[in-house]
Amino acid sequence: MSKEAVKVILWEENQKDFLKKFYDLQFIPRIGEEIYLKKDNWIVTRIEHDIEVNEINVYMELKKKDKQHKGTKGSSLWEEQTHQNDGL
Repeated sequence: MSKEAVKVILWEENQKDFLKKFYDLQFIPRIGEEIYLKKDNWIVTRIEHDIEVNEINVYMELKKKDKQHKGTKGSSLWEEQTHQNDGL
């Protein structure tokens, strides 16, 4: 038996074209997680798993830029940025 590759497709919420397509990612982002992609920060809004075609659709919205927060350039695709103490 051969292992079939899992396709992960990143979509902008309410758009017809996808942003990026990956095969066999090591992990899948969670709802509410931030993703750094195409020089912008995105927030995952929902995830759909279609088991018939072995595909995971990740829907995201562009994060509004904060005046105090500037994006950092990193070598990894995902940059999980948690702001646990913001506003406390």
